[in-house]
Amino acid sequence: MKTPRDIDALLPDNSVDAGCAASFDVLHSYVEEELSGVDPANSQPGLAAHISSCPACREDYLGLRDAAVLFGDAEPFPSSTP
Repeated sequence: MKTPRDIDALLPDNSVDAGCAASFDVLHSYVEEELSGVDPANSQPGLAAHISSCPACREDYLGLRDAAVLFGDAEPFPSSTP
């Protein structure tokens, strides 16, 4: 005799994805490597795989890369406080 399974027990909600959190912390170095002409997938293969498989992190990567291309040489604004 089979016992009914609780669908919530089969599909737990893990609100924190360690892959995404870890990726976000080092995404800037991945983009810096790429823009310097180095293939970052060689030095950070785990991050490359995560970006390929996670649509949200891929969007973050593309946005950061685009911003770095557009504003990478920009100087910071001077502080408005004396």
